[in-house]
Amino acid sequence: MKSNVDPAPAAPPTEKGANRREEILDAASALLLEEGYASFSARGVAARAGLRLSHVQYYFASPASILAELLERFVRRYGDEIMIRFGSAGGSGEERLYRSLDFLLNDEAYRRDCGIFMIEVAGFAARNEVIAAALARYYEIYFELFSGIVKTLNPSLSPRARARRARQCVALVEGMSMTRPHMGPKGETDFSAREATRAIMRLVSGE
Repeated sequence: MKSNVDPAPAAPPTEKGANRREEILDAASALLLEEGYASFSARGVAARAGLRLSHVQYYFASPASILAELLERFVRRYGDEIMIRFGSAGGSGEERLYRSLDFLLNDEAYRRDCGIFMIEVAGFAARNEVIAAALARYYEIYFELFSGIVKTLNPSLSPRARARRARQCVALVEGMSMTRPHMGPKGETDFSAREATRAIMRLVSGE
């Protein structure tokens, strides 16, 4: 990755262009998951997608720009999944939070993808401005998501307190998501989600 700053994408905003970008991103995601960051390249993505290298370069100026868009797509997709579970009807706020965290901490696809992005890709952020900006945006979206959850659970919190609690929630969940789920005292496989739910409810209530 030679350049640290990418120009704006050249792809036209057409349905065909959007579909081609998604096709490239799907191939890039599969390549990254299977071979890791060390083997990631635009040429490899093109081969995986069955496209010419020039086609990939038309939509993405560099491998870093592909990774940056993958990172944002990742957090938005999973953010939507989390909010669907949190916003679904039925149950108390704590039960809704548990449904979200059970998915976040125990879904194998999420855990796999999170490991790739936060270990393989995030480590490159210190050396590449494009990845660094994408990583900052990743956390901005993540914090916004948890800020909305915290506000729902405790509307009385001030904006400043809510932001602080949201950051604590993100740190807590990220730490737990990077470890394997463990069994509870009665053999529950979702014990980590229950622990996280209790901890976040204490944070939100100010305990």
